Amino acid sequence: DLMVTRYVEFDLKNLPQFGVGATCHYRGIPVQCGPRGMKGLSDSLYHNNGDGTFSDVSKAAGVDDPARYYGLGVVWSDFNDDGRLDLFVADDSTPNYLYRNDGGGHFTDVSFTSGTGVSGDGGEMSGMGVAVCDYNHSGRFSIHITNFEDQNNSLYRNDGNMSFTDVSFASGIGKATVPYLGWGAGCVDLDNDGWADLFAVNGHVYPQVDNLPVGAKYRERKLVFLNQHDGTFRDVSGAAGAALAIPQASRGAAFGDLDNDGDIDVVVENLDDTPMILRNDGGNQKHWITVELVGSKSNRLAIGAKVKAIAGSLVQVDEVRSGGSYLSQNDLRIHFGLGNANKVDRLEIRWPSGRTEVLSDLAANHFYVVKESEGVVAPEKSRPLR
Repeated sequence: DLMVTRYVEFDLKNLPQFGVGATCHYRGIPVQCGPRGMKGLSDSLYHNNGDGTFSDVSKAAGVDDPARYYGLGVVWSDFNDDGRLDLFVADDSTPNYLYRNDGGGHFTDVSFTSGTGVSGDGGEMSGMGVAVCDYNHSGRFSIHITNFEDQNNSLYRNDGNMSFTDVSFASGIGKATVPYLGWGAGCVDLDNDGWADLFAVNGHVYPQVDNLPVGAKYRERKLVFLNQHDGTFRDVSGAAGAALAIPQASRGAAFGDLDNDGDIDVVVENLDDTPMILRNDGGNQKHWITVELVGSKSNRLAIGAKVKAIAGSLVQVDEVRSGGSYLSQNDLRIHFGLGNANKVDRLEIRWPSGRTEVLSDLAANHFYVVKESEGVVAPEKSRPLR
């Protein structure tokens, strides 16, 4: 199925005029209008009919966004561990949406009761990109969102039962992200210690800010926060490589092991510039495994599968996840950093079909292909670029 989040109605033949109206100025300078003051568009959910066609089931499913918020980021994830994929939409200048999957093709809007609709102090944020991960080893998936300049990036900790707490400042990412306008977001283990780190790319929407004497610039640096294993993160942006300091008007960010060397790399999409490939050098100094799932009864890409990896006292969970970040799709292979563990004692797979499989004693530093109902097909210690 396909979820499409929409932003504003926009007529290229009748564009709003710079500086005309209250929503067409930024810090006293005329800029492109919006999104406030412009008509938003409803979101759409398209059901796959299985014959190459789709049906619009947005209203029947309860996800049609009657308020017409300004949607930008969207991701599917099972936030309450009931085996059904829930839906999160990051909205600009308006409340976010979190839809609980009730089964039977229907969703319930739990945005405000869950605590994810607005910030911890009740303010509407400007959600751009979104990433999902179990950053604190709770077994539950939390939500990381990039926001506008003078707003902090958000981290909503999943406390269970569709209840979240805004821990943006308590986690250590709040203050450091306020000066930036964020887009693509990642919540991935960059140093293979078994704990998910945070990554954000930035860039302003108004080129005119370069004319301001102080404050943000149009092109901005990228940010990296390393997980401290206690619910907090440390800003290591300045020590993570000179490439991250190059100012760009970045938008998309996709994450995956591009060179198949056992650590997560990043591809950044930039406005008015070439893409940037950030190769992770040194992230593979600790152990890891990568698992590619192939469905049979489930969808072939195994989207929605949940995987738990147990390596000694280290317990991690992840999903084969569709959507996330901003205008990007991450590697569908699941990557687990293992720290000093030289094997995964137990790998538990819950397939979208409902079937469960358990694999034992998987050696570290290998790529594994697992087919539903067949188990490991091809363990590989190395894999050529392709």
